[in-house]
Amino acid sequence: MGKLLWSPTEEQKSQSEINKFKQYIEDEYGLSFASYYELWVWSTTEVTDFWRSLARYFGVEFHSNFTTILELPVLQTSFIGTKWFLGATLSYAEHVFRKATDKRPALVFQSERESIREVSWKELESMVLKLQIYLREIGVQRGDRVAGVLINGIEAIALFLATNSIGAIWSCCSPDFGEASIQDRFEQIEPKVLFASQSYYYNGRLFEKSESIKQLSAQLPSLLACVCIDDTVWEEILTKDVSQAKLEFTSVSFDAPIWILYSSGTTGRPKAITHSAGGMLLEHMKALGLHQNVQEGDRFMWYSTTGWMMWNYALSSLLMGNTLCIYDGATNYPDKLSLWKFAKENKIDHFGVGAAYLISCQDQDLKSLDYTPKTIGSTGSPLPPDVFEWLNLQFPQSQLISLSGGTDVCSAFLSGCTLLDVYAGEIQCRTLGAKIEAFNDEALALYEEVGELVILAPMPCMPIYFWNDFNNKKYFDSYFDKYHGVWSHGDWIKITKHDGVIMFGRSDATLNRGGVRIGTAEIYNVLNKTAGVFDSLVICVDHENGVSDMLLFVQLENGILGDELIAKIKHALRKQYSPRHVPDQIFQVEEIPYTLSGKKLELPIKKIFSGVPVDKAVSIDVMRNRESLADFEEISRVWKKS
Repeated sequence: MGKLLWSPTEEQKSQSEINKFKQYIEDEYGLSFASYYELWVWSTTEVTDFWRSLARYFGVEFHSNFTTILELPVLQTSFIGTKWFLGATLSYAEHVFRKATDKRPALVFQSERESIREVSWKELESMVLKLQIYLREIGVQRGDRVAGVLINGIEAIALFLATNSIGAIWSCCSPDFGEASIQDRFEQIEPKVLFASQSYYYNGRLFEKSESIKQLSAQLPSLLACVCIDDTVWEEILTKDVSQAKLEFTSVSFDAPIWILYSSGTTGRPKAITHSAGGMLLEHMKALGLHQNVQEGDRFMWYSTTGWMMWNYALSSLLMGNTLCIYDGATNYPDKLSLWKFAKENKIDHFGVGAAYLISCQDQDLKSLDYTPKTIGSTGSPLPPDVFEWLNLQFPQSQLISLSGGTDVCSAFLSGCTLLDVYAGEIQCRTLGAKIEAFNDEALALYEEVGELVILAPMPCMPIYFWNDFNNKKYFDSYFDKYHGVWSHGDWIKITKHDGVIMFGRSDATLNRGGVRIGTAEIYNVLNKTAGVFDSLVICVDHENGVSDMLLFVQLENGILGDELIAKIKHALRKQYSPRHVPDQIFQVEEIPYTLSGKKLELPIKKIFSGVPVDKAVSIDVMRNRESLADFEEISRVWKKS
């Protein structure tokens, strides 16, 4: 059990949004919940009552009301085909703008090159109206796809809202994606219009994109138009006189597509994951409002690019009456404190980033900032216990909320709860409505043991389908081929004694040592605290005779990997965990490979060492540091000969 770090005060509990929701349910149904766990059990047992109550609590406005809340598929071999709120129609963008006010800005934006800019709700509404008019003029209709290759800026927010306001479907990539990677995504969905950033700054450097955008648009025959931000067409759109027009909202069915996100595509063509308008509306109200305690008037930031689902997640803070704060650029430019200074200067209540950034900040003194956010959020990979403890020392009054979910649901189904304590290395809870367990291979639930993360009941945030997925084959194979009728997510977790959750990494990258499964996060927890080691990656390579080799790759802070450091690493792993955690071989590399969204490429590296050619093992277009593969390729070649 991790170290107790933070406990909510009685005032924090009573004023929290999740406590207000608990009281609402107790009054509505004449119930009494002695704990969050009891509320969670009710939410995952009385499924229709829970989701109906959630919609009522947050005042969801249906243009036409629902007849049935939940309709399960006839053949319950999966959750595919589940229908929610049948007959209901609504508009996501309309719910964003019902929180419009002149009391606070809608957006706050800053980049490496631009100073802080505040955007009022009136300015945002005017921008969305002008874009809405343009989209309609060129023939974009309900159900059409609008694509973007955009930085995380004001334009991307306005374009999504304009797209959604007419019932069209949004899909976006970050401009740092490779050209082939973007094409692989967009040619699947046949967009009618493409909006693109002509250039972007990152880590003090200018990256030109004009030529690659031209080439991309030429490869998308479905396009009616390609508009680059700040070109003459864009300027004409935004300078048009719309004083006589009014922003309108097209109502769509609850299960109509809202946006298309993509799987990482590290080992094959990205899957085009399509989510529903109603599912995202309800899920994000729950995830941010109840579990991150995001309340009206707060300021919310989650550092992200437009190509990561956390962009969509952060966007939804506007539903809660928040000011959305956006920072575009490198987190360490001009120094590691840039993002923290942005947060302090703009009085951000909810500060969210990837776990890798928080790990990298451990050499910084954040106490000197004199800044106390309401919550500090982390996701993307497991946050090590020692980083939990370090953050708690820096921000003793802040609630640390580690999230886990994914592009698959465009949300977090493991998250925070202001009614519960925070323990080092643990996610506080399974979210309401998420019937999550840890299964063994025989589909039996495990407690205080590591097992496969499964979801036993459907949720509205699950994909409605994958775009162009005939008979839902890819959808089924992705989640339902392991356990009959149960969503298998591909993560190893342990549900703790006090009902928290510890993440152990991806199950497809699990380390198998003599039949004992080890989560990669355990290895990283030790290496993260080993002096001299900057970063690490571990894999197990399986052989035909049933034997496997555990290979550890380390990126050092400086110097050459020697016997002394190797001995120190092995001793630490053996002492903190077990002899099974000690790798067979340790190699030094210049860099650990990551995707653009900050995930370590464990499975592709395992494939390379299993004999799969590099071009088949990983798509370099989705990598943040593709040059890092050279070391692994060379080590693999030599290792196979030994």
